[in-house]
Amino acid sequence: MASIQYCDGGTAITGTVYDTNADGRCPRVEAKQSNGAWRTSDWAGPKGDTSPVNLYAAPGLSFVDVKMGYISC
Repeated sequence: MASIQYCDGGTAITGTVYDTNADGRCPRVEAKQSNGAWRTSDWAGPKGDTSPVNLYAAPGLSFVDVKMGYISC
């Protein structure tokens, strides 16, 4: 689970990602830039852990999509 907001005209994403399940997956936020490249936040885990989300698009770009992603942990 994550709580995020777009800032600075879509060039920054801030918030928090939460690990709410003991399922062996650690969540993170993945954001797609206008050039197609993805930026990923730090992951949260194990269950009960949180991690800040501070993503910044490369100069001259903005974010066009955001989704939850996971890694095995």
